[in-house]
Amino acid sequence: MQRHTPVPVPEPSGVPVDAVRPGEWVTVDGVAYRCVVLCFLFRPGGRGGASRDVLLGLKRTGFGSGRVVALGGKIDGRESAVDAAVREVAEESGIELAPGDVGEAGRITWSFPARPAWNMLAFLFTAEAGTSAPVASEEIEPRWYPVDALPWHAMWQDAPHWVPSVLEGRRIAASIVMDADNEGVAGAVVR
Repeated sequence: MQRHTPVPVPEPSGVPVDAVRPGEWVTVDGVAYRCVVLCFLFRPGGRGGASRDVLLGLKRTGFGSGRVVALGGKIDGRESAVDAAVREVAEESGIELAPGDVGEAGRITWSFPARPAWNMLAFLFTAEAGTSAPVASEEIEPRWYPVDALPWHAMWQDAPHWVPSVLEGRRIAASIVMDADNEGVAGAVVR
């Protein structure tokens, strides 16, 4: 059994970032983070008696390839986080949302001490997709999952620390520090 030294995790609440137009990169306490968005789409439950389903996707290319992830990606230039979420959802699933359809769900930072170029600050969003049918893209193979039956084994190891709160509709502020292997979680603070 491997022992882990406790890792100090930055407090998630004090991230002074312009949520309207954050830019592509921000620096918090001397650490650079790429600004990204993640959007969780919901629909009324399908099979298995779940009350709701959430749209996730198998990442085919780029960062996170081979993992099941929320739809999202990088903020381009000076676009707003909401506009980036709407654009990313359309690009990755074919589902068209209006900015007013998207609700804020919080923020999360990921620190990769062994690979600082992967550090990210994510603006989290949720939206109701109704009966929209997702279409696969080059980057993502989207699929509806019952909220109570997610493929945790196929997701990033940090997901169980914060995804349940988003699925429950709670707004979160979180900081995750990844292990040296860039897979495991060295520390997490979720509020």
